[in-house]
Amino acid sequence: MREAFLQIGALFENTWTGIPNVVAALAEGALNDPDIKWGFLFDTLEVPEAWVREFLTRRSGLGGLGKLEALIWEKATINPRRAAEAVCIFPNIKPVRGFFGREASIIHDLSPLLTPQFHNQDNINHFANRIREDIATSDHLFCVSNATLGDVHSYFGVPRDRLSVIKLGVDFDPVDITAASLSFRPDLQVEPYIAVLGTLEPRKNGRIVLDYLAEQPHFANRFRTVFVGREGWLDGRKKLMDALAAAGVARDRVVFTGYVSETEKVALLLNASFCVYPSFFEGFGLPVLEAAALGVVTVCSNSSSIPEVAPQNCFFFNPQEGYEFARAMKFAELRAAQTRAAAQSLPDITARAEPYSWSRCYPAVAAWIKEQ
Repeated sequence: MREAFLQIGALFENTWTGIPNVVAALAEGALNDPDIKWGFLFDTLEVPEAWVREFLTRRSGLGGLGKLEALIWEKATINPRRAAEAVCIFPNIKPVRGFFGREASIIHDLSPLLTPQFHNQDNINHFANRIREDIATSDHLFCVSNATLGDVHSYFGVPRDRLSVIKLGVDFDPVDITAASLSFRPDLQVEPYIAVLGTLEPRKNGRIVLDYLAEQPHFANRFRTVFVGREGWLDGRKKLMDALAAAGVARDRVVFTGYVSETEKVALLLNASFCVYPSFFEGFGLPVLEAAALGVVTVCSNSSSIPEVAPQNCFFFNPQEGYEFARAMKFAELRAAQTRAAAQSLPDITARAEPYSWSRCYPAVAAWIKEQ
């Protein structure tokens, strides 16, 4: 039986978003695969399977880092001879290179290299040096989208036979869905709103939404605009809000939630008239998939990987063109008027989300390992 290891350092984070969710999906698949002898690593320390199961149950690695000290004292470092005969999957940064017999890495995006205008020079240099060596020392590269695969092939000249795509997914807690669906009640008279997804930073292109509101203040009279996600613009937000006020848009028509819990996020997405995801560049675009799994239409840019995610559920626009954005917003508003009439039950939402589940992430990795 082939022995393989999964680097699970990301699971030690207290709150799981992005990469920790990818690692969790791979760990779930590994624990249920009888054909591969899986082990779990933090760098070169072997992590007990019981810890992994506990993390997955809690959906958090809270307290895990404190336990690592015990592994160091117990000298739980994997034997180099054993590592040389095994396969290792690195879901992000490679803490060691060339230590295992066969190594594969997951590439999420090349944003610092392809869109350097959104990154500082130190970050660009660090990423460029790290990613180049990680790619050079990997026997295979899993990419989270066809767009990212094409970028890696073009930018680094990696042969196509060393590249493949893994599918990301969504996983909603039934408790969160139930709470969100219960809030979707006509008698509550919730004011219509749109949800703009993503951190407030230049790459996410939230400015195009605010420009639209300034040019179309009547839209703000029909819908509140709720920016869902961490704030990154800081002082820049005040200037934008001042410009909106000058255009006749009341300040209370635009809401910034800051960081929200998974429960709050599901409720905000499920009850939105539609979502907006105007990012200039994404390695995948997970918020679009989350909205699609909940049956909510998204207005999103047609750049990078985003058109791959859930095209049947989106209205696309060129993120550089305000008039295209305005047209997509009109289409989404018309669709919302036709489809957002009734509450959604837990079985309905669960059935819709199933094709997008995280279970689709593991098979490609397992198939490659079994070929080695």
